[in-house]
Amino acid sequence: MKREKTLTKRERKALNGSGPVGKAREPQHIHCVACGRHLDPAEFNEPSTATRVSCDHRSQFASCNGCVAKTKELLAEHDRTGQPVKTANAWH
Repeated sequence: MKREKTLTKRERKALNGSGPVGKAREPQHIHCVACGRHLDPAEFNEPSTATRVSCDHRSQFASCNGCVAKTKELLAEHDRTGQPVKTANAWH
């Protein structure tokens, strides 16, 4: 009797996503880096009230439209020092 064919590691990763949580790794909670306000994914669509700002490493960070200047300052410090971005405490 033959065994059923099993998926390879590469096929399982493609199907379930990589890492211990698989596809659940998608960000489900987005907060502004500068003020910590909760941002809904719909806020990034037109007319947008939120945007994504990139650092020199091309990582993207969420920001309210009113906090873009402060977010850019925090990312500039991150780029200069190599330390993680100093984010505000999250609030809802």
